[in-house]
Amino acid sequence: MLDISLKQEVIEILSVTFKPNEINEIGVILFKRFDLHQVSGTRSIETLSSRRAAGILVDYCIEKHKEILLLEFLIQMDGSIFLGHPVNVEGLEPFFLKFSQIGYSYNPSKRKIVHGKEDPMDLKNWGALKEGKTYSMTILSLDIVENSRLVKKYGTGKMKKLYASLWTFLRERLSPYNGRIWSWAGDGGLIAFALKNHLIHGVKFAMEIQNLMVLFNYDPSYPLEEPIKLRIGIDTGKVPFSFSTGQIVSEVINYAAHLEKGICIPGQIAVSFRVFREMGEGYSAFFKSYGEFEGDESFLSIAMSQDLKTPILKK
Repeated sequence: MLDISLKQEVIEILSVTFKPNEINEIGVILFKRFDLHQVSGTRSIETLSSRRAAGILVDYCIEKHKEILLLEFLIQMDGSIFLGHPVNVEGLEPFFLKFSQIGYSYNPSKRKIVHGKEDPMDLKNWGALKEGKTYSMTILSLDIVENSRLVKKYGTGKMKKLYASLWTFLRERLSPYNGRIWSWAGDGGLIAFALKNHLIHGVKFAMEIQNLMVLFNYDPSYPLEEPIKLRIGIDTGKVPFSFSTGQIVSEVINYAAHLEKGICIPGQIAVSFRVFREMGEGYSAFFKSYGEFEGDESFLSIAMSQDLKTPILKK
């Protein structure tokens, strides 16, 4: 379940947050009979560093198939009191962003980590799709404008918090549109919409996100000192489906990414001619022609609000 990279991140989280004696106490809570020295075969008089202690506990949890138990404990400890002092578990959000990409998420109501197949928000009706079959889909390519500059200015720590917040912000708004985060790389990724009304769902979702970014940017927990803007590119067409999304080769995915990176204005949406033609007159009023791009006519959105102004319809 935990590959080498994720394992090292859990060790880092534990070693930064807890002292060796506290890590030993976590082991006792999880397993009742636990002792760092006994488990590792070291002498009781030997001093263990926090990193060494964290490595011993994580290895023991993996051996006993109790990694989930440890992760649930860390989530529940964040912001609480442990052994008489407050705990702020550093690095938890970025870790769970990566952990979600292999199909796991935390269900707050159950206080449990669940696999995607058990999480209705991740699956919804997507369980009807079959590996290897081709379906009509709408694909959104999305990323943060000037991400490299922001990383250089604010550092990786703050940016990882931003990425995790943005991922959660997007994911929470996907459910009504029957969409799912297809792949994610921190500063952006692909979002897919399938089944009935997938094109309209994709366009509405993109418009909603661009118009709600002002709320995201001014949320009290927002970690930066300046607002971010997103670029979104959208294409639609036949896409071969696979649960291993990184292995899919698709012109639709490629063109959505090219639109986003090639012509999209910060804070706006770029769509292919296929999307523009099929979205209907109501939504098409929000777009104007960019002209030819890679042999196809493309369109850019107008009046997507970044400052609480009402979008202006231009026909």
